Amino acid sequence: MSILLSNLALFIQNDEKSVDDNPNAELEGQDLWKEFSVKGTEMVITKKGRRMFPMIRTKLYGLDWESKYIMMLEMVQYDRFRYKFTNGKWEVAGKGDIQPIRAPVMHPGSPKTGEDWMKDGACFKMLKLSNDLMNADGHIFLNSMHRYVPRFHIVRCDSFGNPIFSTVKSFVFDHTDFIAVTAYQNIEVTAKKIANNPFAKGFRKQNLEEKKRRSRVLKKQETVEPSSEEMDQPSILPNISNELMAQWQLALFSSYGPIQPEPLNLKIPEIPKKSGFGVLDLLAEPNS
Repeated sequence: MSILLSNLALFIQNDEKSVDDNPNAELEGQDLWKEFSVKGTEMVITKKGRRMFPMIRTKLYGLDWESKYIMMLEMVQYDRFRYKFTNGKWEVAGKGDIQPIRAPVMHPGSPKTGEDWMKDGACFKMLKLSNDLMNADGHIFLNSMHRYVPRFHIVRCDSFGNPIFSTVKSFVFDHTDFIAVTAYQNIEVTAKKIANNPFAKGFRKQNLEEKKRRSRVLKKQETVEPSSEEMDQPSILPNISNELMAQWQLALFSSYGPIQPEPLNLKIPEIPKKSGFGVLDLLAEPNS
């Protein structure tokens, strides 16, 4: 009888109180993110989707070895403004566009045990950013010239592999905010991406004069074209079901409320109204 009960226990959802974990995440490549942040990080968005660089790669600690976990990543609007690049720096251009509800992206390795996550970490190298709201490839839709920040989530699962949303733990890493663009605005950011992105190795083989010429060309182009090596890699991020999405939104708003980072202390510039001949002038009585 004891053997039977032991076997049945495998099909009973995890008792949350019996799991002793303290999930924690650390961003890898923090120095590179900080270097980009100083210049004003930009991420290109396209209809077909473009990968991030730097990418979000994390080390994980404090997970229960035997429990399974799901890792998720979403892009959160940093503030409520639209930006423009003027005189070599980013400035507020006015109120931002209305932002749709974005589904978080689930790591393709989810779910797997805490032991595996702590050994392998979580890397979202296949994640793509898009400016096509109707894309069907699971890419994250962003508005151009708006500022975003990645938000990373760790969710423990029950014995059936279903997420236990009361266990959600969220992380926003320093220096990871960026402005979404359809073409790089800051030449320094372009040059730094060419120097550090492994997919841009073809650009690094050019001599100094060619690099200068290329920088002028890139500024006029819509975006820096990815190498064939990057284009050949398919996106394999799984789509999140409607049911999971609904539960996810309910968990975020009921348990946390908004957990966005504090917005920047920026004021929307006043745009002077046009003056001139108006309707009242047409209705006015002629002078006698």
